[in-house]
Amino acid sequence: MLISFSDFARLKGVSAPAVTIAAKNRIKDAIVENGGKRMLDRDKALDLWDRNTKRNGSEKLSPEARARARRPLKSDNGSPAGEILKPTPDQLKTLIMGLPEDQIPGLDVSRERKEHYLAEVARMDALAKRGELVPNDGVTKEASRLGRQVRDLLLIIPGRNAASLATMQDAEAIKALLEAEIHTALRGLAND
Repeated sequence: MLISFSDFARLKGVSAPAVTIAAKNRIKDAIVENGGKRMLDRDKALDLWDRNTKRNGSEKLSPEARARARRPLKSDNGSPAGEILKPTPDQLKTLIMGLPEDQIPGLDVSRERKEHYLAEVARMDALAKRGELVPNDGVTKEASRLGRQVRDLLLIIPGRNAASLATMQDAEAIKALLEAEIHTALRGLAND
């Protein structure tokens, strides 16, 4: 169904100049030439308007408008649609330029993703400042240091107890001695 710009403005409850401005970018794909006059494809214009117009929080949306505005995105590479990747600007430009018009996410979806990403960055910064999040390098170095310390303490046990073990005949006594040595080594690690 074709409608005029002013009819669309009344339908959306906005001014006619707002529709004219939106027709330059946000809803330009809904413009149809009819007898030399520019008209709007009503359904397509509604869909584009709802998907590409930033919400101010005070407008009331119909259930149909909410359904149009919240369509999930499909991922081509098998990754979740909400996953945040970091392509280079050239890769991003090539990707966007290669997409068909109907696969480019709407303005609200793009802004939502950006805000989610910025919120995650802020959360990570806050956790790091509180000391709840530590750099991976420090954790890896500390784990390697503890691993070497455990290895060294356990490898000392046979040399330190070889003479005692050679004279022992009772398997239970040998077991008790080795267990005591291992417990002593592990207790020393726990105190570090």
